[in-house]
Amino acid sequence: MEQTVAIDIKGLKSQFGGKVIHDNLDLTIYQGEIIALVGGSGCGKTTLLQQLLGLHKPTRGEINILGMDILKPGADLRSLQHRWGVLFQQGALFSSLTVLENVTFVLRELTSLPKDIIEEIAYMKINMAQFPVDSVHKYPSELSGGMLKRAALARAIVMDPEVLFLDEPTSGLDPVSAASLDSLVLNLQKSLGLTIVLVTHDPDTLWTAVDRVAFLGDKRVLAVKPMAELIKDPNPAIQEYFSSERTQRKEDHGN
Repeated sequence: MEQTVAIDIKGLKSQFGGKVIHDNLDLTIYQGEIIALVGGSGCGKTTLLQQLLGLHKPTRGEINILGMDILKPGADLRSLQHRWGVLFQQGALFSSLTVLENVTFVLRELTSLPKDIIEEIAYMKINMAQFPVDSVHKYPSELSGGMLKRAALARAIVMDPEVLFLDEPTSGLDPVSAASLDSLVLNLQKSLGLTIVLVTHDPDTLWTAVDRVAFLGDKRVLAVKPMAELIKDPNPAIQEYFSSERTQRKEDHGN
């Protein structure tokens, strides 16, 4: 059965001054899949994520998200932003707002729903993110790393997005909290039918929570494969990246 394309990137070139980050980069992401962007330091994965979010404009190329070329003059990027959610690496919650106020913020700003309906939706998403309801009136500074991520995740899904972007979702978490967050992301993807694009360095996430891994190197995407296939790719850059003992132990566990 033919897969529906959610995001299509063609011929992307990114240049800052005299430094070329991407050159003729292509990547197709399908609806309903979880795909990870990985690669060595400086390969441009974070830059690519920022370009998908419309935060940076590439030198040339096409980025088509949910049927819209976001680089085309006159593209209504704002309407498209209502169809995706973002979890930034540090959560990026408003420090002066409680968790509940953070989650309801977008609904209050972008909809005309009554206050009671907004709070009902917020509580539903807070529950889906497995954030403890008795802590919704706490401020971000009062939360543990795992709780902070869950609060930010609740905010990211509050508008029922079709696409979810995650920047290093397990960064800074202990192994138990990281595994729990991976499981939560998988459950949300299945229950909401999300397409998820994430940047991560966590090999556990790559093995347990991702359908395909896009490996960036040499200014382009060198391979896009499930983790079990990617680690067998003969490309020297890929072999070097996945040669750590930690990754190999996970490979053995996966087999």
